[in-house]
Amino acid sequence: LFDGGMGHFQRKAAYDADQRLCRPHESVYECTPLCACPPQCGNRVVQGGLRARLEVFRTPKAGWAVRAVDAIPKGSFVIEYVGELIPDDEAEERGLAYDARRMSRLMDVHADGEDALRTCIDATAFSNAARFVNHSCAPNCVKVRVFADHHSRMPRMALFAFEDIQPLEEITYDYGYLNVPGKTLPCHCGAKNCKQRLY
Repeated sequence: LFDGGMGHFQRKAAYDADQRLCRPHESVYECTPLCACPPQCGNRVVQGGLRARLEVFRTPKAGWAVRAVDAIPKGSFVIEYVGELIPDDEAEERGLAYDARRMSRLMDVHADGEDALRTCIDATAFSNAARFVNHSCAPNCVKVRVFADHHSRMPRMALFAFEDIQPLEEITYDYGYLNVPGKTLPCHCGAKNCKQRLY
């Protein structure tokens, strides 16, 4: 329907009338000031900021976590993962240091285009509540690349509800870690299908 100045066309709207994802997407292209639509356009969901009421709390086994205060319907935007954007090689170095401390706040960011740089969001020094969202082998959220600045090929990383989330239910997503030879990190998600380790 629009190309956002980058040559990418969404054939169908990503969001419905309630500003929920219509179907799973790897990438969403939101409207920007370059588009002819009004500021209240329904295709500016992530740009509109946090709407869901969330709470950070402490779990018995998995450290800090985030839960919904109110019900969050399937397809709703939950929270954006924010932090310091760093190159992939620097993320590798920091990742080794974080592994030694058995903590990591890194999220891979895959930009648009074959020649795009591989980058990472490091939420260690500054972030929001998203840094406390835990992994689950049966997650209730999915990570989506949201392109909202069409002068840049760098997406924003947003979590959307994969299913209806009940009040006080923990917010989780699949970190998607690959196996790391010689290293293991146990998983404490407690899901019935838990793989027992993140890698």
